[in-house]
This record gives sequence, structure tokens and C-alpha cells, in this order.
Amino acid sequence: MRNPLGMAALALALAACNTTDPNQGGFFGGVGGLVSGNYERDTQARRDALAAERARNQQLRDQASASQTERQQVASERASLQQQIAALNGDINRLRGRLSAAEAQKRNDPQLANLRAELEALERSARLAGSDAAGRDAAAEAAKRRQIEELQRKRQQLERAIDQAARS
Repeated sequence: MRNPLGMAALALALAACNTTDPNQGGFFGGVGGLVSGNYERDTQARRDALAAERARNQQLRDQASASQTERQQVASERASLQQQIAALNGDINRLRGRLSAAEAQKRNDPQLANLRAELEALERSARLAGSDAAGRDAAAEAAKRRQIEELQRKRQQLERAIDQAARS
């Protein structure tokens, strides 16, 4: 058998170490942590915490990627809307010229005066839609798209009315 006094001293030294961290408990603390399984439990708890943090980090990266994709889509939608507004403004200018030509042929026509007022209202609405600071997110861009579509419908109606008034 081994030295009972040495074994008692070792057991006493191990019992005196009340930390499971080998960096703090010294040699006997480390041996005690290994023998009792505390070191492995602490290590596993740290591995689990690390895995949870890595999973959270991945979630945050995924969210950032989704946000970047949405920002790119909104920017693309904004560019498309700006092109549509520019085309609408060009159509309004063209209608203004046609209306002016009709007014030159038919002076003091009340129908043409009403169409002029409608054209000016359409122009103000288009200018407002073009200068609108909306577009911070997809919902704002969708609302702006609906507004532009409504302006385009009004432009078409106004164009038909101007054509009809110019012919009659």
C-alpha cells in the first residue's frame, strides 16, 4: 500500500481548493477539478456559451444581409420611380404644348381653361411626388408607386380630354 499520510495530505490539499479553474486553484485545484469533473463541466458550459454567441452572431449577420438586400431593392425602386416621374413630367410638358396650341385656335374657351387648371394641378402633384422625401423603406416606395400610377391615369384622362377639346 501507499503512504497513508501522503494520501491524507493529498486529500486535504484537494479539499482545500474550492475553485474549479486550474488557473486560480493551482496544481491541486486543477487536479481536483479534473478528478471531480468540474473542469469538464465548466469547459462544456463555456463551449455552449460560445456556440450560443456564434449562433447569435450568425443571426445578426443574416439580418444585416437581409437589410442590405432591402436597401438595394428600395434604391432600385426609387430609381425606377424617378424615371417614371421624369417621363410623366415630359408628358405634362408635351400636353402643355398641345393645350397651348388648342388655346391659340380657340380663344376664351372655358373647357380649355378648365383643362389648363387640371394640367397645372397635375403638374403640381407630379412635382410634389418627385420632391417627396419618402422612400426610406419598401412600404413608402410602394405608396409612392401608387401615387405615380394615379398621376399617370390622370394624365391619360387629361390627354384624351385635351385631344377631344382640340378636335371639337
